[in-house]
Amino acid sequence: MLAVCSWPFRAVRSVAGEDVADGGRPLPKERQSQTGASSSRVDRAEDVIALLHEGNRMEIEGAKLALERGQSERAKSYARLLMIEHQRCDKQLMAYATDKGLDPRSFQDSRQQTIDGPLERLRVRHPQNFDRAFVLAMVREHGKMVDALESTIAESRDTELRPLLAGQLPVIERLKKAGEAILARLPENSAD
Repeated sequence: MLAVCSWPFRAVRSVAGEDVADGGRPLPKERQSQTGASSSRVDRAEDVIALLHEGNRMEIEGAKLALERGQSERAKSYARLLMIEHQRCDKQLMAYATDKGLDPRSFQDSRQQTIDGPLERLRVRHPQNFDRAFVLAMVREHGKMVDALESTIAESRDTELRPLLAGQLPVIERLKKAGEAILARLPENSAD
């Protein structure tokens, strides 16, 4: 997580509760529910899966970038952990989508280019400041992801999606805490 914003978790909360996209813009007519009953739950589940899939993709890309540009072994170890866990979470989401009859390929083309997202800011970061910036970005994004998952779990009526997301929530919380622990040990940035 996803594709209404560069780092996807800003949109999940509104998807779980309303027929609006990021920024309060209405969803296209074909995505809005006609009756407010089961069809809206399917739309929301599909939207949540798309958002989380894009978030996993972004976290994996960030981890790959850290493996290439990171300076400290702590940051690189964290990046490897992120890759493993987000690949596993994404595999579960895509299996759920397939079981629900959703086409997993429809989630593959949701990449949206931005010029000021966290990944883009990391790509231009000076090497001596990269590790701290990377871990800080991951901690922040995992915090957003935790909030989004909690609200989606609380608001979702999909009895199969809730347990899947509830199973992923502790993983995301653990990744956030691991990042916080690493952040506490990394030296402060030098001036950019």
